[in-house]
Amino acid sequence: MKGLSTASGLVFLLTGLLAGAPPAPMPAPSLGFVSVYNPRLMFLKYQPLVDYVTSTTGRPWKLVVVPSYERLVQDLCSGKLTGAYLGPFAYARAHAACKALPVAKVATGGKPTYRGLIMVRADSPLKSLANLAGKKFGFGPPMATASYLEVRAMLEEAGLRPGIDVVCRHYTHQEEAARAVLLGDVDACGVREIVGEKYTRRGLRVLARTEEIPSFLLALAPGSEPALRDELVRALVILPGQNPVTSEVIRGWDEELAGGFLPAADADYEPVRRLAVRLFGPSALTLPESSLECRPGRR
Repeated sequence: MKGLSTASGLVFLLTGLLAGAPPAPMPAPSLGFVSVYNPRLMFLKYQPLVDYVTSTTGRPWKLVVVPSYERLVQDLCSGKLTGAYLGPFAYARAHAACKALPVAKVATGGKPTYRGLIMVRADSPLKSLANLAGKKFGFGPPMATASYLEVRAMLEEAGLRPGIDVVCRHYTHQEEAARAVLLGDVDACGVREIVGEKYTRRGLRVLARTEEIPSFLLALAPGSEPALRDELVRALVILPGQNPVTSEVIRGWDEELAGGFLPAADADYEPVRRLAVRLFGPSALTLPESSLECRPGRR
């Protein structure tokens, strides 16, 4: 009887301890970025955004850098990442794959859109897209929008078939492509205008510009709790318009992000979907990234 009483007391004690124990901490939400710049620059550009979201929402967001857009989409759709900063083409593929939820798009320079640039050396004799026939061209990754999808479309509209009329090379980082032009490894390259503007001061010039492209955006994984989207919209879109101090903090970020954010809707990215299908066919949003590459003899 005494043993039973002791056992009952232990059960009561353990139950009391568990009931009074603090709840287990929620896993830290993660925001993924593709490695389009060197690691140090990635941290300098994007860690202030992650720190701000952490301080504003009260959740300990962490920055995660992945090696490719394909991996970024996979990790977002699998739930390994809570959210991701996606280029327009990558977002269109993430939405097709798992209904990734758009949250807010970046307003670089205060604009909801940006352009891609085709660049050559300042001393290059090339004067038009037609002059690129038989030349070497440096593209960004196969799921990049401005540095591949859009500039590839411009070449095709000029009657040039990448991989047949133009020799293709893909670069992981757009700055690598720009430097390759400076070094003479390729004759021209495609880059985002925020990269290209910097290289106009380093010996390159703009040969052509794409049409306006909907901006990069933050998107959440499918099944994310609704409060997450509300918190991010409040932090990135609503608060900066209400609080001058918050707005000033954002203006101090890297120029890509310093213009703040705007609401994002899936329909904003419909032109990118249509262009991808025109270039790569009806499976453009589901093909493996390697199938999108420009290769010799492949259209």
